[in-house]
Amino acid sequence: MSVQANPFKRTTIIIMFAIGFAAFVALLYGLGTGDRLASGKNGQAHGASNSLVGYKALADIMRKTGTEVQYSRSAAGIDNPGLLILTPNPYADAEDLDQVIQDRAYAGPTMIILPKWQVMAVPDPRLKKGWVQRIGIIGGDSGQSMLKEIVDVEVNVAPRDPEKAETPSKKRPLTVSAVGGPVKIPETPVAMTGDYVRTILPGPEGQGALIAYLDDGGVYAQLDSLDESQITDEEDIDSSYFPVVLVADADLMNNTGMADKQTAEHALALIAATGIGAGDTVTFDLTFNGLGTTENLLTLAFQPPFLSATICLIIAALAAAWMAFNRFGPAVREQRSIGFGKTALVNNSAGFIHRMQRGYLVADPYGEMIRSAAIQAIGLSPAADREELNRKLDMLGEINGSRFTALLNNLNHAENSYETAEHAAALYNWKKEIIG
Repeated sequence: MSVQANPFKRTTIIIMFAIGFAAFVALLYGLGTGDRLASGKNGQAHGASNSLVGYKALADIMRKTGTEVQYSRSAAGIDNPGLLILTPNPYADAEDLDQVIQDRAYAGPTMIILPKWQVMAVPDPRLKKGWVQRIGIIGGDSGQSMLKEIVDVEVNVAPRDPEKAETPSKKRPLTVSAVGGPVKIPETPVAMTGDYVRTILPGPEGQGALIAYLDDGGVYAQLDSLDESQITDEEDIDSSYFPVVLVADADLMNNTGMADKQTAEHALALIAATGIGAGDTVTFDLTFNGLGTTENLLTLAFQPPFLSATICLIIAALAAAWMAFNRFGPAVREQRSIGFGKTALVNNSAGFIHRMQRGYLVADPYGEMIRSAAIQAIGLSPAADREELNRKLDMLGEINGSRFTALLNNLNHAENSYETAEHAAALYNWKKEIIG
């Protein structure tokens, strides 16, 4: 019977395998990273948001000016060197914020931008994903609550004046910063006051601070404050501290503010004043905005130092698959336990008889079969006298000194399977040579 051809081409199988393997690896990566692949375009106030209240414009400006920017979706990002920018939501836990500040006291500068605006999505398909509209200002109680474990401050929101709100950006009043030139006061400014915050950017008419830094006993020469420090005891002063900058009014750092040149220049000057050096990284934390992820075994598999082992396993799997596609010679087909045809039937029967050790039972029938075939071949009658028929068969000739009667007698008196096979072969050869 003919062998059935493979219904699939080798190239088709390879393409199917490659697509399936890539999809499986992508699935593992997606399960490991979780929400890390989630889009930051959700309209909220964080570093990956492109909305009015987001900070993506600030990140883009820093990248274009040569500063490396990254986003952190796990608690491990807190330990990153360089500046860490926290943009907590209005309901952020005060103890969690305080823990971050304590952990980074000797790790690097930290900036906390308090939330300012309440927003809602705009149901207009013509607008870009993540765009929102402002519907109100978040009260100062929210900022005070999230900072209560860090510093005791009072956050005040200036009353909204409809006439001033309609004032063009170019005509808004200015305020002078300790780290740069004059800056336009945002619409509906938010300022903070407190004994242990030192002003960087004063509020309207010098009331409160739009931006300040924590008076925690550190020495920050790069922040030429307008306020005197409240800490005078030498034992409480530690020059190894990194500064904690508090931005009360988010419009000085968000996408809305970055539309103004003066505000954008001041934001860059403020970041430089925190003390980050050349080559340092600015990290936007996303964990306080609900975009964080948790570590698991799959996450570790796609992160150094385990990433190298994962790559080796993938390469080994691909190599094994390639060897399977390029094996030596055609596939070996499994043989049938019972073959087709007369020869196969005889071989199977002989094997069965040998396995059952019943070879001696076939000696007499085989001898009679050869005798009957020889009698029929020379035209004698099977009904004639047996001895007369045997004498006439002996008269036909001998092979190796033995005539028919002797060969038949040897077969009938065989004592084991080997003698039976030997004498049966001799009798068969006699028939083949004498009769044909």
